[in-house]
Amino acid sequence: MKERTVGALIVVVYALLMILSPKPLYASLVYMLGVFIISELFKMASLEKFLTVSVIIYSLVFILSTNPIVVSPFFHSFLSSVLIASPAFLFLSLFSYALIVDGKISESFVPTLGFLIYSIFGIISLSLISKKEFILLLSIVWSTDTFAYLTGKYFGRRRLIPSVSPKKTVEGSAGGSILGTLISYLVAVKLSVFSQGFQTFLLLFMLTVISQIGDLFESSLKRFFNVKDSGKTIPGHGGVLDRLDSTLAVAPFLYVISGG
Repeated sequence: MKERTVGALIVVVYALLMILSPKPLYASLVYMLGVFIISELFKMASLEKFLTVSVIIYSLVFILSTNPIVVSPFFHSFLSSVLIASPAFLFLSLFSYALIVDGKISESFVPTLGFLIYSIFGIISLSLISKKEFILLLSIVWSTDTFAYLTGKYFGRRRLIPSVSPKKTVEGSAGGSILGTLISYLVAVKLSVFSQGFQTFLLLFMLTVISQIGDLFESSLKRFFNVKDSGKTIPGHGGVLDRLDSTLAVAPFLYVISGG
């Protein structure tokens, strides 16, 4: 219990630091989260030999995506071009590197690479959203997760997807989305991220569903690699990826919906 409390404090302090820090420091804090995630991902897959080159490629993509002026101050669509080309660049680079190093592609390499691309999109989107949008993002993810747990604990009867996450229930999922939408709606309107209206309510409901899908996506990956947690970075809470699975899923959609 004490360990979980310490871990929760670490998460809260890091989140507050991101909220209160200026944009350059905020971007650096997001970047570091990406490094932790990639490290946990490749260790989970027992592909540590690809870790260094993966972090280098991630760093390059992150810098270009969040600082397009570094390459071309005149090319207004540069950011979009980088984001579109990133999956192909990552795939071809690591695929070629794997062939050179091993002469073959292991069974765990493709799902790891797929989740890497997915994670980097989430991290880049997280670095580009405004502080108000970041607070809204936290309210979506945390309220959905909390109410899904509480609703499932007291009212859960039917298992949602037992082969992926045995403890999650249909009732918990529904409660998480409904109550998570209500909480995040109040936050969105209060911060003027979105205007009042039924359309905002529907958009936020969709994001709560995506939040839960992100959680299930990471759970399925852990089952594939037969591990309980993505790492031990956060005491009592597993790895950074365990805490950011839903955030990575929601961030790109929130970035697009809010107008980028």
